[in-house]
Amino acid sequence: MADELVDIFDEDMTFLGTAMKSQAHREGLWHKTFHCWLARRTPDEKILLWLQLRTPNKDIFPNKFDVSAAGHIRAGEEVKDGYREIQEELGLQLNKNDIVKLFTSKEIYDGGGIHNREFQMVYVAMVDVSPHDAVLQPEEVAGLYEVEINDFIQLLTGKYPSVEIEGIKRNQDNSYTLEHCRITRDDIAGHSTEYFIKAAEMVKRYVENAK
Repeated sequence: MADELVDIFDEDMTFLGTAMKSQAHREGLWHKTFHCWLARRTPDEKILLWLQLRTPNKDIFPNKFDVSAAGHIRAGEEVKDGYREIQEELGLQLNKNDIVKLFTSKEIYDGGGIHNREFQMVYVAMVDVSPHDAVLQPEEVAGLYEVEINDFIQLLTGKYPSVEIEGIKRNQDNSYTLEHCRITRDDIAGHSTEYFIKAAEMVKRYVENAK
């Protein structure tokens, strides 16, 4: 993937300067990323959370289900400018005002020569379409699925061994196949379980209060 300039910080989020993303990952420099969880409410009041399937060529968590849309905050950008990732990765037209901040999470990942230190700025947005309406970015997204949010929480807490998801999987010719399958916790990206539970529970409260 293309490299880009990002702001770097110390562990207390004090701004230090800028570096290329590749350097930040190589040297373990703290930087900010944008996470946005997308969800929709069905006519029968179910809350469906969107999961993105990462492509096999990802350096971190390849072939894993992850946050709906995410990316790095470029040098000089406001965090909310990360909403562009929703359009770039999923082809959805959302405005900056459509996303709402939930919390900030710190994550450390070391593996395969990568030393990743992130401040994850976590947001939520409601959508009124399904994954079938998305246009997936070939380099970034292998599929887009929905999971009932209570089922997802039960999976994360270990009460369910697997849950059903439904969505679209991108084929090599960039066509899509409708897919209905079951996933386990091992199929989910390696963020902490605490991160996923916090995100899912806060998204659930947000959608319920948006009535």
